[in-house]
Amino acid sequence: MRILWFTNNSAGYNTNGGDYNGGGWITSLQSEVEQVSGIELAISFFHQSDPFKVVQGNVNFYPISIDRSILNRSKRIFSKKKQEESHINAFKAVIDDFKPDVIHIFGSERTFGLISQYTNIPTIIHLQGVLIPYLNAFVPPFYSKWDVYRQNGLNPLKLLSNYKELKGWESSVEREKRIFEGCHYFMGRTEWDKRIAKLYSPESNYFYCSEMLRESFFSAEPWQIKIERDKVIIVTTISSPLYKGADMLLKTANILKNELKLNFEWLVYGVTDMKFASSKTGLNVKEVSVYPMGTASSDELKDALVNCDVFFHPSYIDNSPNSVCEAQLLGVPVVSSNVGGIPSLIEHLKSGVLVSANDPYMAASHIEEIVRDKVLASKIGKNARVIALQRHDKETIINDLVTIYNTIKT
Repeated sequence: MRILWFTNNSAGYNTNGGDYNGGGWITSLQSEVEQVSGIELAISFFHQSDPFKVVQGNVNFYPISIDRSILNRSKRIFSKKKQEESHINAFKAVIDDFKPDVIHIFGSERTFGLISQYTNIPTIIHLQGVLIPYLNAFVPPFYSKWDVYRQNGLNPLKLLSNYKELKGWESSVEREKRIFEGCHYFMGRTEWDKRIAKLYSPESNYFYCSEMLRESFFSAEPWQIKIERDKVIIVTTISSPLYKGADMLLKTANILKNELKLNFEWLVYGVTDMKFASSKTGLNVKEVSVYPMGTASSDELKDALVNCDVFFHPSYIDNSPNSVCEAQLLGVPVVSSNVGGIPSLIEHLKSGVLVSANDPYMAASHIEEIVRDKVLASKIGKNARVIALQRHDKETIINDLVTIYNTIKT
């Protein structure tokens, strides 16, 4: 069976492990799938100026390099239709060369999903972040659209860039709705993404399939309670969009420090600064013991999690964040905002703690309870690890994936 993936990153192509925060789960999935007898795998993605086809090991890679001449870039900037046409033609060329039995698209966010309307080959979309509901949280409760435009400063070029980003999101949401309407098969791992698929593609078929996690988190020693330590360590992994909840994090830290008098360090991976959230909340990061750590390798993140006391996820919207799953896999107690698909990952007070979005008071209270109550922390961490080991079991994921491929192929 010939399987073609369209992915938002280059997976294992020329990889050096230096991707954002240590690389992604698709690379881990690739390493397992390429060993499955009877499957020939190809992976296609947008990339800079590479050959049409590169064979590495057992995988055929198709780096898509769209014509970047000034003329063609201008056409695509001012005409979404032209951009879609150029992408679809590139996708068709890959399909014509590889001749897959099944097309597997990772994510509905980009143009890849449009190809299902131009081929009779069974095509399935693996839902990740879904732009339609994400746009609803793009400007969180604490912010305005003006904040979105000025979050990187008042430089006119930056204001224009942020304005174009928001407009780009709105345009991408319109495209994503067309992608949902044109696709018959979806897969995911949360009740939330299942309902989104049915909402925008009522006649489609949905399959459950969990996601592979990075290898270093499977091989690590599980988290243990920290008994004799004066300072509590909290870890968070986020990115820069406002809906990721940097303001919620700072407000929670302020309550922990000044109301609950907790002695802690809060390590925030994925961002190099939190200046805008700091200016909006009036909270200096260092004064509330928050330290942006920038990007990190998977090993660095694994070590940080193993050595922390609690993991906090502050996002205003999310489907199934692997940062939460990786913490659970290690057995770290997790406190997370109760949004999107996260309730499918966490059972409240059993495999983690759920708090309402934009409620730093409950977040701080639960974090303080976990670090004070070692029995509770141990119970939550152990339960989470048991569930995560089952949810992310490699053999189960591969079996589910192959079953899905065979089902839609027939």
